[in-house]
Amino acid sequence: MKTDSIKNAFANPDTSKSVGDTTITSLNRKMTTEQLLSMVGGLKKEVEEKLSTASKTEADEIYDAYLKANKILVGKIIVSEIRLLDKFYEEDDQIQLRVKKLGALLKKYDLDYDEIGEGIVEIKTKNDFYNNIFRNYVSDDYKEYIAVRSEENKVSYVADAALLISFERIGERIIVWEKLLSKYPRSKLRNKIRDQYQSYQSDYLFGLDNTSTIEFQGSEKAFINTENIDEFNRFMAKYPSSPTNRLIKIFLKNFKDEKIRNLIDSEQQKL
Repeated sequence: MKTDSIKNAFANPDTSKSVGDTTITSLNRKMTTEQLLSMVGGLKKEVEEKLSTASKTEADEIYDAYLKANKILVGKIIVSEIRLLDKFYEEDDQIQLRVKKLGALLKKYDLDYDEIGEGIVEIKTKNDFYNNIFRNYVSDDYKEYIAVRSEENKVSYVADAALLISFERIGERIIVWEKLLSKYPRSKLRNKIRDQYQSYQSDYLFGLDNTSTIEFQGSEKAFINTENIDEFNRFMAKYPSSPTNRLIKIFLKNFKDEKIRNLIDSEQQKL
């Protein structure tokens, strides 16, 4: 099986395993950022070689294993550079020189800084990283899933406990994931698709702390912002058959209930 070496190498990150020409001596020992990046590049090259002769089912498995493996490696790079990342916004010439130098190095491996907000900076793969590698090899459900994730990741979604895209755009994302869930009911990705779908529904209804849909939440004075009511009405008129409409109606009727989140969560499980 083409995915065995990748799966085995990262099933236990503390165990020495071989991934093709890339040898994982021990991810638990101290490694430099350059060494970790070399592993990122080596693993990508091996994956691309395996895909060239893989069936679609095998390509799907390679994607699943590679996603986990690459996340481990990127996580190790974040740990390796955590002191610099913590100082990312400091106006010190030497620090900014190091930030620029590391950024250029990351770019060579299709990685980039991830400015999350509240002063937190991490490292991530570029938005189209997995789409570029897998789109010509995987099954249709995987292909659409990866493409959607790639497209959505082009813009930042949240920072400082606030949504960075409009509620209308979140509504449209709900429909995208709703269609994926309906189109591929037996997909191995079903749980991931469902989780993302429900996450968008929750954000659409409640917002986040600094972009809440409800003012004076938890009190009798509570009310839903007018722009959100208008958006709910737009959504229901545009997508009258969407299962999300049931959640919207329950939310509009019960938003003052202190257990409204539990109520919505319960209803989501029925969709």
